[in-house]
Amino acid sequence: MKRGTITVYLSLTLTVILSLTLAIIESARYSALRMRTEMVMQMGLMSIFAEYNRDLLKDYDLLFIDTTYGTKKADITATEDHLKKYIRYNSRPGKGILSFGLDEMMAMDVKDAGITMYSYASDQGGREFKRQAIHAVKDHFGMGVAKKIADNVKDYEKSGIDEYDVDKRRAKVEKKLKGVDLKVNKCPVDEVYDERPGIIETLVSDGIAVSDKKLDLKNTASHRTLVKGDGVIRPDSNPDSVQNELLFDQYLRWKMSSFINDLSHSSCSYELEYILNGKNTDQANFRDTVFKLFTIREAADTMAVFKDSSKKAQCKTLAGVVAFILCNPEIVDPLTDMLLFTWGFAESVVDVRTLLKGGKVPLMKTGDEFSIQHIGQLVLFLKLPVSGAGTGKGLDYGDYLTMLLAAGNKDKKVMRAMDVIEMNMRTKNGNKGFRMDACIDYAMADVVLDAKAGYTFTIRRDYSYEPIVE
Repeated sequence: MKRGTITVYLSLTLTVILSLTLAIIESARYSALRMRTEMVMQMGLMSIFAEYNRDLLKDYDLLFIDTTYGTKKADITATEDHLKKYIRYNSRPGKGILSFGLDEMMAMDVKDAGITMYSYASDQGGREFKRQAIHAVKDHFGMGVAKKIADNVKDYEKSGIDEYDVDKRRAKVEKKLKGVDLKVNKCPVDEVYDERPGIIETLVSDGIAVSDKKLDLKNTASHRTLVKGDGVIRPDSNPDSVQNELLFDQYLRWKMSSFINDLSHSSCSYELEYILNGKNTDQANFRDTVFKLFTIREAADTMAVFKDSSKKAQCKTLAGVVAFILCNPEIVDPLTDMLLFTWGFAESVVDVRTLLKGGKVPLMKTGDEFSIQHIGQLVLFLKLPVSGAGTGKGLDYGDYLTMLLAAGNKDKKVMRAMDVIEMNMRTKNGNKGFRMDACIDYAMADVVLDAKAGYTFTIRRDYSYEPIVE
């Protein structure tokens, strides 16, 4: 009887202990399955984000998943399939390996996986691309580069160049001289202004070769209807702030080729000029850029020459001689002004030639910084020597283009930059169908996992190349 009593007591005790032990084991298994769910989800997201386009990173310092995966079809479902594959593998890494069934206790399988939110590079007019470009500049150059650009733009705004309408002012002077017969076959004014209509041809004939490439724009970002994602998700900064706008301009100068910065891109030689003007040939973009440079330099040089007492005196002396010969003292002042306008024009041509050869030109010149110091040099101004690459003081061609970009349309600038990236990327192997509205850098995914133990786990997580700020 005593032995029987002890056996029953132990049986009852062991039943309770065993139930508790099994409950603890099951609880541990459930917790481990939840932990594995977190782990496989994180590994799955990290794995798809590890499939960033290598060429895009190498050439443009941009991290994006190209959802075309080397095909011509852009589809977010392809990225979902990749996510499922990675999660399925990591949920049962021992499957197919001799494990004597030990992995069955923690076995899980993907029931469903979908990407519910994502950001394309082209969303909101390319703001996601712009945001990454700004980060790339900060990482490579630091914040100080924005100050230099800001100082140049500020100097330009203070100079009054934009408000100085040379053509309008000159027209008033020409009106005063209308009908006056100077009684000479060729005067310095005519000599200089004969070159005005052919300013581009004049520069090209000076040994400057211009690319004749045509740009294939029909299927670029700014010329097609873009696929849309969910936009910029919780951005860490405003990509359109004044400082970030300047940093983006620096990114363009850093990564895009131009007339004096040949990056050997086969689709377009003058990329900065295209971003500035939007024409479909290198020649047209170069022509419009040169005209804008010439407009800035003509206004600046004309303002400077009118303030220079020495040059005004030379022009007035010549005007006085002409007036004396014609017995018409009333034309002294308007003819003096016309000669000053001529001087400013001629100096601006020399300046633009200097910039196109890689030299530097101050935004606002003083009298002793002029290349043309004597009125007699006006007739032969096209034969004056110009500074070569890296010489002189002031701003170079790239600085002037950066100022023009800063003053341009923000939205067009971003879209055209994406055009350039698409055209160049499509020339590389495996990127024939590349498009910026197929590139994502943020994704939120929902995944459902079924465990062999009978549990179902649902998890939602997001991931991004940039830190996501709450």
